[in-house]
Amino acid sequence: MSQDPDRIAVPTNGRRPHPLMTPEPAAPSEADSGAPSDEEMSTAFTPKNLAIGFGILASLVLLLVGAARRRRPGA
Repeated sequence: MSQDPDRIAVPTNGRRPHPLMTPEPAAPSEADSGAPSDEEMSTAFTPKNLAIGFGILASLVLLLVGAARRRRPGA
């Protein structure tokens, strides 16, 4: 059996272990370019996501306005 520290000894029912196979790197294809597809881009911002985002922004603005009104003396 191989003494290579990267290999794990596995019982092989009396047969010799198979040689260590290393996968060859695949050539990058158009699908694996990392850029989003047209379908992914069409669903990137749904109306639901936009409504949630505007709701969060509106609540932050209201919090800031409320804090500014509390600080203003004489009002």
